[in-house]
Amino acid sequence: MINQQRVMGCALLMGGLMLVATPALADEISGTVDGEPQQWHVITHEDGSTANFSELMPGMTDVTIQGHREQTFETQGTLSISFIVMEGEASSAMVTYFPESSIMPHYGTEDEVPIDIEMLDIDGNEGRAKGRIAASLSQVTSMSEGHDHSNTMDVDVSFDVTLVREDL
Repeated sequence: MINQQRVMGCALLMGGLMLVATPALADEISGTVDGEPQQWHVITHEDGSTANFSELMPGMTDVTIQGHREQTFETQGTLSISFIVMEGEASSAMVTYFPESSIMPHYGTEDEVPIDIEMLDIDGNEGRAKGRIAASLSQVTSMSEGHDHSNTMDVDVSFDVTLVREDL
């Protein structure tokens, strides 16, 4: 009995030491939607990640950061931030929030809005993006109708995510 306790204690201690020795991973998306605190998860799967980038042409990269309320693919509560990086700089983004389990209706930016990128490092097949975006999103009820500026919600989101290359 004592030997089993020692083995378990050593295993837990070693596991804790291994966690301390491993650098902290990114993949944090949190903020508020209409003043309500929210957290989202980046989902990594065998074909990539919901935080990804693709090279459109040399010097131009498309970045998408999609967060889900749970660690599963689900439309309801999903937040998507997309921006283009030109020559290493990103200055504006598009944001979409899906409050229901269907694609319509949703809330989004009609035009690009400023994005604050604290750190952006894209190299090879991986990258990291850390920043913040605050915007007012307008409701879109169908693809044939425009944004309803009388029905809005505000988002204020910070992110620190690992990006995975996605080939087009």
